[in-house]
Parts: sequence; structure tokens; C-alpha cells
Amino acid sequence: MSTHKQTERSPVVAIMGHVDHGKSSLLDYIRKTNIVEGEAGGITQHISTYEVQLEDNKRITFLDTPGHAAFDTMRHRGGTIADIAILIVSAEDGVKMQTKHAIEVIQKNKIPFIVAINKIDKPAANPEKVKTDLLEQGIYVEGYGGDIPFSLISAKTGQGVEDLLESLIILAEMEEMVGDTDKSATGYVVESHRDPKQGISATMVIKNGVIAKGQFVVVDDSITPTRMLRNFMGNNIDTAEFSSPIQLIGFDKIPSVGSRFATFETKKDAEQAISEFREIEQELAEGIDMLNIPEGTALVPIILKTDVAGTGEAIAEHIESMTSDDVIFKIIKKETGSINESDVKIALSDPNTVIIGFHVDEDANIKNINDYESLVIKTFDIIYKLTQWIQELYDQRRIKKEIDTMHGQLKVLKNFSSQQGQTLVGGSIITGAVSKNEQCKIIRRDELIGRGKIIALQQGKTATDRVLDAGTECGVMIETNNDIIQGDIIETYTTEIK
Repeated sequence: MSTHKQTERSPVVAIMGHVDHGKSSLLDYIRKTNIVEGEAGGITQHISTYEVQLEDNKRITFLDTPGHAAFDTMRHRGGTIADIAILIVSAEDGVKMQTKHAIEVIQKNKIPFIVAINKIDKPAANPEKVKTDLLEQGIYVEGYGGDIPFSLISAKTGQGVEDLLESLIILAEMEEMVGDTDKSATGYVVESHRDPKQGISATMVIKNGVIAKGQFVVVDDSITPTRMLRNFMGNNIDTAEFSSPIQLIGFDKIPSVGSRFATFETKKDAEQAISEFREIEQELAEGIDMLNIPEGTALVPIILKTDVAGTGEAIAEHIESMTSDDVIFKIIKKETGSINESDVKIALSDPNTVIIGFHVDEDANIKNINDYESLVIKTFDIIYKLTQWIQELYDQRRIKKEIDTMHGQLKVLKNFSSQQGQTLVGGSIITGAVSKNEQCKIIRRDELIGRGKIIALQQGKTATDRVLDAGTECGVMIETNNDIIQGDIIETYTTEIK
């Protein structure tokens, strides 16, 4: 009987934030300065995942994550591939809408994180304002009432980047991440594609265990031998372990990005896993009844295990009654008895699935299933606690939508001037109020043609911050790259994520 060899595991880090706040620049700087000279130069294609080695032999794997929407919808890609997140915020621009979304994703998936305040080399940099902005989002950094670490950096000059990397290592040590060298590798697919010469390949991150040549890897119902095993730089290797990014070539079909992979010693074991996956897929398809889920609606498949059949019926009815246009709860399996290996395997095939037990326990043997920590398994003995948790789950899973609230409309009577992204117009209030510093939409013949910002208002000959009352005329300076003509409607608004 083998003893488990648990050793320290290096962190897998995702960088998240607004599109223009320097994520790519930071990744480029880290890659150029921390991948061995010559090797870095040899990486010609864009790679989505790579490993850097610091001076004290500490390693970090970085994920070049997709947009937050993709990150969010693949919950187990965001939630369990990344051990730590870097929330990058521009010292010039502060917290933007995408920053808020990134914060939501980090908090929802409970990922430990560090704030990197970037572009501190710019003349307009104001790191203190960024910290204050973050306070409003419930992010309390060190020195501002909290313990979330932050680093002041310039991805352009490299200033502060070494400190950021050191903070990542310290945070990783505090999280006490470990891997088991006696286990076969499991992890997640980061990207996959078909190459006309080499065939189907996938880039993956190992989250636990070890992979070696001579084994077989399964992702859902696709399989490959590990003959063509490479590191993230495309060099052939014989073995790799937890936290390492790897490339595998030779899959029989393109693996789904975000899916979990498992490693097997024999082809027979691998094919058995595929057979079980297909059975589970069939069971799920029948359970969900091929629901046509509208865009913007979250589907939560539920496996319900209870001690008594009648209790199961009552609980299932209550859960499904909470379904709405935002979240659909679908009971895909309802049985009496303890939570078993079959339940876990069904749930692992869809990261959105939750297992709920009422007056039942988990079987002892499911504790040994490789890497099932990402599953949501909840057991209850009191009914109101179960229903309370379902309400919390509803709030978590509901897909947040950007809602625009209109504040006022103004009809353009005349365009006085346009230069360098600023247009001065005269107009008349149609409804509501128009205020300085508000975002605005430019509407022509009921069609949205562009957006801008109100940067100055004048009523009569006096500068003002707000003009209201229908029929009131005023001058408006709008920051926009769109042409504005007589007859256009300027509509001011604010956007909230609800």
C-alpha cells in the first residue's frame, strides 16, 4: 500500500481586471524577465499558460485568462484552475465596470487575491484614489482598514513587479497548497485546437498528481496517449507534476476548454472512464429534458438525496418553485440513501451541478475520488436551513446584468463646434435632468449611434452642474468621437450591475 507523498505545490495565478489596465503588459514583463534567456525568445506563438521560476527556485504558473464572461461561465475554470488572482487596476483610471465584474468573480469563487495598482509611472497616477475606489467595492487593502495585500507597479518599467511576485509567493505559502506525487494527474483544459500537421492538441494545467509518458489522458469522451507530452514551451518531456502547464498532442476529438482531465495507467481504464461519462451525459440529458435555456438565465442541476421518499418529493417541489427567469433549478436525480460515488460522477460532468442531502451522509469511499473538492455538496438536518441556502445559491448563480437607468433627455437644436473628441451643442430638455459628468447615449431616429460623457453645461451665460425642466435650453459640451447633428437625442444614464 503506497503512502501519500504530499508536498508543497506552486500557485496557479490568474490576472484579472479591466481590458486596458495592463494585464498583457504585466504578463509580458514577467515572462521576459523570469523565463530562462533563450527559452523566452524561443516562444514565438501566443501561449495562454506559462510557468516562471524565481531566483529562490520558487515557481508560479500564470494563466492568461479570457474575458470575465468566459471566466465566469466556466465556474470551475475560474474557481479551481486559479489558486490566486491578481486584480489589476490602473492608477490613472481607477475602478471601472470590468474591474467591478472581476471583483464579483473573485469573491464569488472565493479566490485569494492581491491588488496590483499599475501604471504608477504615469503623470496622472493616483494610487490613493484607487484604494478609496476599492473601499467602495468592499475591498479593504492593507493600510485602508483591511488585510488584502497590494503592490504599486509599472508593467512598462518593471517597477514593483518583483515585490508583487514575492507577495504572490507569501500568499501561496499562507494558503498551504499541496500536491500528491502518488496520484495520477488531474487538472483542467485551458485551450485546445486542431493543427493540420500534428492533429488535435490541448494545453492543460495539472492541479494534482503526476503525469508520465506511457499513460492515457481522458477529457469527457476524448482520449489521447501521453506519447507527445510537452512543456509550455513546446519541448518534449517525460514527466510533469502539479501546477505545471503541459501540452498533449493526439486527442481523438477536440477537448472542451474548462473541462477536467484525468490520467489512467491503461487504455482499458481510460475507455471505461469514457463509457461512464457517456452514460452520465445520457442521464443528464434525460434529467434536464433538453431545456431550452434563454441567454442570461442560469441553469442549476440538482442531485437530491433524502432519508425518506416523501421528504424528497416535498423538498424537490419547493426547490423547483424557486425557479425564475434568472435561475432555473432542475432536479436531475432524486433518490433515498446516502450521497454516493455515482452522484459525484454525475455532478463532476457539469460544474454547475450541486448535491444536496437531507438527513443523509456522504459514503466514506467518495472521499477518495481524485480532486472532487470543486463540487458543491451540502447536507442539512433542518429544512429552513436548506431553503435558506437555496436562496443564497439563487443569489450567487443569478447572472448579473448591466442595467441602464435614464436620467434625462435633451434634443439637439444646433451643433456649434467639434474638435479633438469634444462637441459643443445647444439643446432643449425633453424630460428629466441632464447633469455634468454623466455618461450619455447619442440617439438618431430611434437608433443608438454612439456614446459620450457630459463634461460641461451652460444655462444662459452661466456654467452649471445640472439643467432640468422640459423646454429649458442650454449649451452642452460632450466628450465623444461621434458626429452629433441637429435633431439627435442626448440621453444621460448610469449603469449598474444587478
